[in-house]
Parts: sequence; C-alpha cells; structure tokens
Amino acid sequence: MPEGPEVESVRRELLILQGQPISQIKFTPLSQKYPKYQDKEHDFLPFSGQKVVDIHRYNKFLVWEFEKEPVILNHLGMSGCWTMINTLKEVEEVSTHPKVIVKMKHPPHAIFDDCRNFGQFRIFPSIEEVKKYPPIKKIGIDGLLDPFPLEEFLNRLAEKRFQQKQIGDLLMDARLVSGIGNIYKAETLFKAKLHPERVVSTLTEDETVLLGKSISTILLRALNDKGSSFDARYRLPSGEGGKAQRWHKVYQRIKEPCTECGSKIEKIVQNNRSTYYCPVCQK
Repeated sequence: MPEGPEVESVRRELLILQGQPISQIKFTPLSQKYPKYQDKEHDFLPFSGQKVVDIHRYNKFLVWEFEKEPVILNHLGMSGCWTMINTLKEVEEVSTHPKVIVKMKHPPHAIFDDCRNFGQFRIFPSIEEVKKYPPIKKIGIDGLLDPFPLEEFLNRLAEKRFQQKQIGDLLMDARLVSGIGNIYKAETLFKAKLHPERVVSTLTEDETVLLGKSISTILLRALNDKGSSFDARYRLPSGEGGKAQRWHKVYQRIKEPCTECGSKIEKIVQNNRSTYYCPVCQK
C-alpha cells in the first residue's frame, strides 16, 4: 500500500489539473462489476463544469476540492494509481484495470487504475465534514511536516495509551504519526537504532528524540525521491516510478548483510505485518 511519501508525490503531480474545469467524471464498464461503483456515475454529475481548486492530503487520503461543494475523498487502496493521458484513446494503452476517468475540458485527463480494487471514492458535503470522518479524525501528526513538530511528537509518545506498545507496531498507528507504513517503519527504526520489539516505556529521552528526528528524515528523503517503487503497482501520474528503494537499508533485505555491521538482516512479524531489522545495530 502506498505510504505518505507516495501519496503526497501523487498529489503533487495531480496538481497539474488545478484551475482546470472538469468535463465529466466517468465510471468505466469494468468498474460496474463492483457494487461500490455500480450506478454511481450520476452521483458525480455535479462536478461537471467545475474547476479543480486544490487536492489535499490527509494521511493516505486525497481530497479533491472544487469551486463549489461537495468534495471527493479518494483513497488509493493497495494498488490504485492515477495516470495522466492526453486522449481517451490512450486508456487501454496505459491502464489494465481502469475504474474512474476524470475527463477534463482540455487535456490532460486522469485515469484511476486499481487492479486489486481496494480504492475508494466518496462524496462529502465539505472538507470540514471530511475531517469528521473517523479514519481522518483520529489522525495524529503528519509525518511529512517540515519542520517536524518534535515537541508535539514527544508529548504524544508519552501518552499512557502508547506506553506498553512495541515501537515497531506503534509506528504503524496513524494516531501517533501519519504517513508511516511498513517500508518507512523499518527504515526509521534502523536509522534510530531501535529494535522493533522495544516497548515504548523502555525508551530513553535521547532515544525518543532520535526516533522523532529519524521519522522526519526518512519520510522527507522518501518524498524527495518520490516514494518507493518495487513493481508497476506504484507509479506516479506521469508514469515515473519512485527511487527511494535505492537507499533502503533493511526493508525486504532479509538475510542480506547489514550495510553498517555486516550482520544478516532478519524479519519478525508484528500484528500480521513483516518488520525487517538488523539484530546487531538495533537494540
């Protein structure tokens, strides 16, 4: 699933549509095989003729704002991706599982492709109502904030509800920091030299400070490289892939030598998710 840096990279490229009027939001024939899309195209008719004012990001959600309310909430799911095209004839050339087409009055147009079909499109009356949506209402610190609010992070981490959590599990909890998934959890913990099974209450003040700084460093570096691409599932609207995977130290490197000590990278499972780490560097 795309993490914060990937979703933010997608958002930035979609902003090419900012200020441009929509002709129609179309649902493809393929989309009609799935109940969540069936007969929904008419619900999106009010957006025809409206200009895209902005596209916001809340954790891993994108919110499309127009000249008039309502707004559209979009989640990429496990495999959703946006692709820009100049003519609708290109849909079959660039997309294997097209679900939604945002046809603009003038190109480029945008296609939402989603082979695993976990993507979402929801209409909300306003952005204020989006903020009340439970998955967004509970979001903690945006990990991509620059500068990162270290003091707020330390205060949140000190909350009683987090004290008995394993840090590798907690970093996946958006109530603490949003934008971290399995990839950047592993890379953050390696940079902070923390074992993923360390319980929060055992961390020293210096360790928590380093952890906060490591979250920011890893996420912003990943954003600078437009995210991580391991296969064709994650690509930017331009068709480009991310480059952050080139500097990963532990993620998916099981049994490979640690770049710092030479020990073999190991893997454990926390809350049904794999966590990669160096058993020597991370204590």
